[in-house]
Amino acid sequence: MAEDVSIPMTADTVPAARRLERWMTPLLALGATVVGGLLMPPLYGLVAFHGDWAKVVRPPAPAHIAFISAANMVVMLSAITLNGRLDRKLAGVFTRTLVTHGAVAFIILVTRQWYSIPILLTGVFASSVLGSLVALIRHRNVTPRIGIIGPPHAIMLDAGLDCTRIESPAEPVRRFDLLVMTSADELPAAWLPMLARALLAGKRVRHVSEFLEEARGSISLEHFDLDQLPEGGLTSYRTRKRLLDLFCVVVILPAALPLVLLGGLGVLLTMGRPVLFVQPRVGLGGKVFRMIKLRTMRVADPAARPGATSLHDPRVTPLGRWLRRFRIDEIPQLWNVVTGDMSFIGPRPEWTTLAETFSAQEPAYNFRHLVRPGITGWAQVRVGPAADLSETRVKLGYDLFYIKRFSFSLDLQILVRTVWTLIAGGGAR
Repeated sequence: MAEDVSIPMTADTVPAARRLERWMTPLLALGATVVGGLLMPPLYGLVAFHGDWAKVVRPPAPAHIAFISAANMVVMLSAITLNGRLDRKLAGVFTRTLVTHGAVAFIILVTRQWYSIPILLTGVFASSVLGSLVALIRHRNVTPRIGIIGPPHAIMLDAGLDCTRIESPAEPVRRFDLLVMTSADELPAAWLPMLARALLAGKRVRHVSEFLEEARGSISLEHFDLDQLPEGGLTSYRTRKRLLDLFCVVVILPAALPLVLLGGLGVLLTMGRPVLFVQPRVGLGGKVFRMIKLRTMRVADPAARPGATSLHDPRVTPLGRWLRRFRIDEIPQLWNVVTGDMSFIGPRPEWTTLAETFSAQEPAYNFRHLVRPGITGWAQVRVGPAADLSETRVKLGYDLFYIKRFSFSLDLQILVRTVWTLIAGGGAR
């Protein structure tokens, strides 16, 4: 709902950051050209011929390398034009990667040209990474120009947004990237032609509540209901997600198993038995399962009152804090993924005692059980763990956003954020 705030209306001003943004697109385009045209060909030669440059320059290798390098440039340049949420931009990058490199592979097949499988696979990987990097740089450094239709709203005071109120439906809309309607009432008929012009020009039109949801990655608990779930339901992606979970377990198990064995040995030597911590958690559909992880805390005093782990919790041992920092203590949950109790990505499963308490105090909490809980999740990478009801309500807004936007592209963004969190060592308690 729109907020009636007093905001002085002035002529459209260009923030200081906008001057840098004017150069962002040409700089990214130049960088894509340099990387694709100069840096990638030697890399492909190294991949295919192990540094034997005599073979790299010998036909038909140069033509094949040029094809793949051109595909890299196409993906990076197209990533500059992507708009919307970051997860949608990343999904667009991977779509363009598949289409572009698929077209190259088709041309090679039809014309029976020489090809190198290592170069083909490396090219797909490079386009995915480089295109995502371009999309991320532009997403973080280019502020969309927002046209406000309706009464003044508090978002216009946000220093991180470039908002201008549109005073008349006759004003041009091409200078805006996004139109935001702030009125809770139906828009007057005089404004409808402007919205039609904006949509025809490829501009996005959002109500302020939708815009805030997309911008913050969290939704209002009071306004969430089942009507906001995907039209195809949650089962259409859930099946594919389950297959991806099993595939990922097979891929990462060789690297994960030595880590969990070393971590378990460290727990045994420093804290003794038990090595594993097993606790009942609430999963899909409210089903209770036994979640497994490496023990990181001292054995609790039977007389102590149980509760959630707090920041700098004294019960966590020095080794346990290190295991938590790099999420090594969570690796045993791969077994929970195999059994189907958990997924790699989803709302974190809550201890049954706390789940019952939160469900009684916040009815929307039960919506978390519409999908499998995960080892990592949207709330985890955005706000971290929660220790009380107020923090849980904040996390719940992010969990419900994940359920509403349940998709492969959002899972991919969570995976990227999780890797960054692991590198930065944040979010653990």
